[in-house]
Amino acid sequence: MDKIAIVVQRYGKETDGGEQVYVRLLAEHLTERYEVAVLTSCSVSYTAGDDHYSAGEEIIDGIRVLRFTYGRGEPKTPRWLGRYIRGNYKYYNTGYTLSNIITLSFRRIRYRRRKDHDRIFERWIENENPVCKGMISYIERENDRYKAFIFFNYLFYPNYFGLHKVSGKSILIPLAYDEPMLYLSGFRKMFSLPGFIMYSTESEKRLVESVHPDTRTIRSDITGVGFDSPVLEENMPPPIAFPYFVYIGRIDIGKGCLELMDYFFRINKSQCNGTKLVMIGKNHMDNPVECNNIIFTGFLDEAQKLAYLQHCQAVIVPSRNESLSMVTLEAMSAGKPVLVNGHCEVLRSHIEQSQAGFVYYEGEDFSQQINRILNLSSSDRQLIAQNGKSYVERNYQWKGVMEKFETAIDYVGTAGVD
Repeated sequence: MDKIAIVVQRYGKETDGGEQVYVRLLAEHLTERYEVAVLTSCSVSYTAGDDHYSAGEEIIDGIRVLRFTYGRGEPKTPRWLGRYIRGNYKYYNTGYTLSNIITLSFRRIRYRRRKDHDRIFERWIENENPVCKGMISYIERENDRYKAFIFFNYLFYPNYFGLHKVSGKSILIPLAYDEPMLYLSGFRKMFSLPGFIMYSTESEKRLVESVHPDTRTIRSDITGVGFDSPVLEENMPPPIAFPYFVYIGRIDIGKGCLELMDYFFRINKSQCNGTKLVMIGKNHMDNPVECNNIIFTGFLDEAQKLAYLQHCQAVIVPSRNESLSMVTLEAMSAGKPVLVNGHCEVLRSHIEQSQAGFVYYEGEDFSQQINRILNLSSSDRQLIAQNGKSYVERNYQWKGVMEKFETAIDYVGTAGVD
């Protein structure tokens, strides 16, 4: 049986986020055809730079997981490295106006491209969590044992340096969205390295190929993840006695959670309808909005999460930056309406194609859509449920997903031998 390695910054049942769910599901399905090893760090949280798990090997649901200890980067230089890298991009991609001509000219002089720009970029990456130098040594040492290496995400130390070691037999799943990091010139070379790129959506492919044109010459395909309809217990009582909406995932400002809570707080303050917002996931926010109608559950296991999902009015996805959105597809597969941030092209496209939810842009239409969902008729809810399930069944079935990954693995495996 051929061996496959999956490289990802975090892995485990306690890790939250759509990317981590995607990795676990893919790894579990790949084991039906390959001997899979997951190469990851010892961290449990994307913000934590610690070794929560023990380094070494463990088995999680039949998957062999190799954990590498978290290493420290340079102790004093990361801040200026990041300032220079971001400043160089920002100020040389900002146009002159009458109001900024003096300030921008000064900034461009300060952040002008240095002769050692490429090395500075690498030094900056060397300080991006998780810094697992032992993992890179392992990839280089054990390269010949694996038919293919699948790298999740284009960011982070393991992916950047790992791709340089096994470029020909690598499959990159970039999980990219329109953010400043994607445009940094230092990633241009990295995006030219993979043997194959597996995009999550057509919009992600268009974005990456427009920002890094070298990717147009790399063989690629588009597939997300497969979904099996969740098994919901018919007689399961609601976990709370009030009508409620659900957010599932990492509770973080970058995920749009502060804006979501602010919108919801304003609705309840003006309308006093008693509707709750249940936030499921680890809270990474220091100062969340104070609101009695917002409930934080913390991290829940699958059965507990499904109980909340089963009885909710809808699932809300407030992020402006998504490459696929696992929770949107999960909600649709469960027959639940989804309310998404229309500023995100991927989320908007899911709703437009499925007709299984609603879109908002600002606070006023957020309020209107909340009320619309609360007043849906039984027949409307049934139609939305069927639309969502049909959309997931058409586009996100494991049979098709695995066929595409097998093709990609065979392609890079053959290229690696050559």
